[in-house]
Amino acid sequence: MDVTVSCRHIDLSPGQRELVQFKIGKLDRIVGGMDRAEVHFTEERNPRISEREVCEVTMDGHGHRLVAKVAAIDPIAAVDLAVEKLEHQLQTLKSRLMAQHHGKAHKAAPPPGSGAAAG
Repeated sequence: MDVTVSCRHIDLSPGQRELVQFKIGKLDRIVGGMDRAEVHFTEERNPRISEREVCEVTMDGHGHRLVAKVAAIDPIAAVDLAVEKLEHQLQTLKSRLMAQHHGKAHKAAPPPGSGAAAG
C-alpha cells in the first residue's frame, strides 16, 4: 500500500513519518488490495482546544473509500486513534465483501420439479 503523509502547521520528524507509515501500512493485512492511504496532519490554532493535533486518514481500494478524522494531544496519539477507527471500518468492509462473495457462490436455483414453481 502506498502511504502518503502531509502536514500543515505542524512539523513531523523523519522518525515520526516512518512510524505513521508503518502503522497505517499494517492495516493492509486486514483487507488486502487497498491501493493507497493519505494521512493529513493539521493543528488547530484555537488556544481553548486541548486536543489540537488533527489527523485525517483516507484509504482507497476495492472501489471503496474509508475516512477517519480524529483529534488528540500529539500526532502519534492521533494516528493511534485513527488506526483504531480504520480497523473497525476495515473489519466491516471485509465482512461485507465476504458476505457478498459467499452469498453469490452458495445461492442456487431451486431444483426443477419442486413445489416452488408450481402454482
